[in-house]
Amino acid sequence: MTFVKELIQSGYVFDDENYDGCYVKQDSDGFIHLYQENEDDETDTLWNYVKMTEDFDVITETTFTL
Repeated sequence: MTFVKELIQSGYVFDDENYDGCYVKQDSDGFIHLYQENEDDETDTLWNYVKMTEDFDVITETTFTL
């Protein structure tokens, strides 16, 4: 199963309009979790992850390789 399919299966929704092409999910505590494929990566294996509050204050931000 691909990473994108795993995100979708976990309840993430692709949102190109409000979150600039991210897979988005809000948890029960109100935190927003975003995954976005890194546009500068030619190998298509780098992803960005952001956890933020409902007010868009970033709590965690990281880039990782699949």
